Amino acid sequence: MQPTAAISPAEDYRPSAGDRTALLSLRGIGKAYGSTRANDNLTLDVHPGEVIGLIGANGAGKSTLMRIVCGVTRPDEGSVHWNGTALDPHRFSARAAQSQGTRIVWQELSLCGNLSVADNFYVERPELAGRRPLWRRVYHDLARASIEAIFPGAQVSTSALVADLSLAERQMVEIARVAADPSLRLLILDEPTSSLGAERSAQLRRYVRQRAAEGLATIFISHKLAEVLDVSDRVIAMRNGQIVWRAISAEASVPQMVEAMGGPGAHETPQREARSGAAATGDALVTLDRSRTTEQVGALLLRSGEVVGLAGLEGSGQRALLQALFSQPRTSGLKPGSRVRYISGDRANEGVFPLWTVLQNISIGSIAARGPFAAVRDAVERPAAASLAATLRLDENRLGSKILELSGGNQQKALVARALADDFDVLLLDDPTRGVDIGAKRDFYRLVREIAKAGRLVIWYSTEDLEFLECDRVFVFSKNRIIRELHGTDIDEDTIVASSFAEHGKTSEEPGQDGNAPRRLGPTIMKAIPFASLILVFAAMSMKNPLVASSFGLELLLAPAVPLVLIALAQMFVVGGSEIDLGAGAFAGLVNVISATLLVASPFLGAAALMAGLAGYALMGILIQARAIPAIVVTLGASFIWIGTGQTLQASPGGSSPEWLTALFSWSIPGLPTPLALILLAAAAALFVDGSALGTILRGFGANASALTRAGWSPVRYAVYRYAIACIFAMVAGLYVTATNNASDINASSSFTLLSIAAVVMGGCQLLGGMIAPAGVVAGAVTLSLIGALLASLGVSTDVNAAVQGGLLILILGFQALLVRRHRNA
Repeated sequence: MQPTAAISPAEDYRPSAGDRTALLSLRGIGKAYGSTRANDNLTLDVHPGEVIGLIGANGAGKSTLMRIVCGVTRPDEGSVHWNGTALDPHRFSARAAQSQGTRIVWQELSLCGNLSVADNFYVERPELAGRRPLWRRVYHDLARASIEAIFPGAQVSTSALVADLSLAERQMVEIARVAADPSLRLLILDEPTSSLGAERSAQLRRYVRQRAAEGLATIFISHKLAEVLDVSDRVIAMRNGQIVWRAISAEASVPQMVEAMGGPGAHETPQREARSGAAATGDALVTLDRSRTTEQVGALLLRSGEVVGLAGLEGSGQRALLQALFSQPRTSGLKPGSRVRYISGDRANEGVFPLWTVLQNISIGSIAARGPFAAVRDAVERPAAASLAATLRLDENRLGSKILELSGGNQQKALVARALADDFDVLLLDDPTRGVDIGAKRDFYRLVREIAKAGRLVIWYSTEDLEFLECDRVFVFSKNRIIRELHGTDIDEDTIVASSFAEHGKTSEEPGQDGNAPRRLGPTIMKAIPFASLILVFAAMSMKNPLVASSFGLELLLAPAVPLVLIALAQMFVVGGSEIDLGAGAFAGLVNVISATLLVASPFLGAAALMAGLAGYALMGILIQARAIPAIVVTLGASFIWIGTGQTLQASPGGSSPEWLTALFSWSIPGLPTPLALILLAAAAALFVDGSALGTILRGFGANASALTRAGWSPVRYAVYRYAIACIFAMVAGLYVTATNNASDINASSSFTLLSIAAVVMGGCQLLGGMIAPAGVVAGAVTLSLIGALLASLGVSTDVNAAVQGGLLILILGFQALLVRRHRNA
């Protein structure tokens, strides 16, 4: 093979179309992070209808360049032209890039796990919603059609939460969501097939070629070099922030691409050790019973010293086996006392600690194995981490960097280093080389062989069938069972692919992607917990005193619950942004004081004071987002302001309620107690907001704020919306207290803050991740409010009210945790 010739970064290949204007032109692009030159004098033209394959080792500068093209990162040097027009770097943003037709599928997926598939399509294309009352139907239809157009037969449920999808399904949704834009002119795919099986990858490449014929330009970034050659018109290689090689795909080869990425000699393939196919003789560390195998295979013993591959179509049960071996060692067949390490390919959700450095991410495994009071010092951990980093070709100088500052492939190297940092018997690999360059893959293969030689068992699942050639044995999965076992020299790509499709057929859908699969009971039971708790408490009270169920009894019981319900709903919307408001109760108390004093003496001044409170809440949202101040700090400080202002206005309890305010909360509906009606109205209002387009974006920010920001949504604006909505609910609570008590006390609502957080948790919300449940929060708040009355009816002192509320909360949380664990392991 002829050595690859490096070229000047200023050179550029132009297709035979001649002098037509490039869709995208980059000239002299440079970007530095400190002393690191991520991009250095890069020049590139992209023409309509062409597919460019962009390759390079991890950290070569590909992702930085794409962030510049997408308006997420501003270059330090150079110019960007779109259709021959220079773009103003100071005004070019993610939203501007999208408006001109540039879309990217990020390597680390930018979906919101707490939203449905259809809602994630709304995040990308909000303009389709318009003012339709049934706007979600548009996005269900769009999602279904878009996924089917690219991945026929996938049948991903558009109603499913993204968090409940497999990694391959999430990747398909991400690709289909971006490609659905009719104004799309430049599609950037960053490692789009890293989690896809062979069939889905082939479908994507067919779609890219089809769209190219229609004039769509595509930049295809992948470490799967054969796929790059198959789909692209020309290939560009980057190294050390520069473009070092360009070629027409039809004239290029994988060895040339490898050498371009890694330098002279990088294309030389290390000789594999011959696999004899002889049965391993080490100790049996894992025993798989017949429930995981077909009758033809029978029970299987996995022994020390061997590398066992788990093949088959994505979602056929391979990951389920790995997770069972790791999380359920007693029942999964693992030998008692065996030490297990797990390397996940899903870096974002199961791998990295995003706020930690690379060194801390690598060292945490070995640190956790020590005593609870063992000293932890970076200087002590660094030598071992540096040695592992060198083995994996991870730059030692990056150990002090935040883990998310690294490329996806280098993040994966850090996870591998973490698993190898201390001793173990069994190593579980869940697609560990996803998004890793070919040089790092070779180093990893060598490591795996060394680990097996040292007497350990390696169980390896991969979406790349070629990697199974590194294994001693391969189990082919289908429909959650092992249907074939391959040994030594019998292992080859064709046999694995043929076996994988043996039962499904090439036109059938992949397992784990059936949109009509039966729903698991775990999430449904979790949603029912707050309502079951409310029913039990109310039933106990009704049995003790049947008058409780009367209209008059409900009026008395539910009147004290109304303010807690309203403040809990206010807290819920803040929690929906993965934040907590420590001043919600205090603000309701301030509104109570203002409405009982200023609103009576001077209605105009009182109304102005309430509007100032609303402005104060909006300002909190701005401070939290624009100044990056933690919400817990801002809201705690605000709580002191609310209390201090209230005490200044009214030093001791007193005041009165305006007549119109009393009338506002004293209306009645025949047969329906007013407090119950108010609770139902509050629940309906919260459900309406949460189900609206606004509520969808608010929850999206709670799950994946960076993805929403990259999609062009303003984090500051939606923080203001969030806190304004919370303020309105808390304000109504304060007004209600004034109307019903005909007086005010700044301290009367102080307990509501912590109770509101308890109600939110009881209601099924998660403090992180943007998962909220308005109806459940209402049920949880009413339950907590009724506990005092229940204790009184049982003759128990209300002094233990708080203890009983806390005990009930802990009981419910424990039950929820049990259900979550069973749901994940199902």
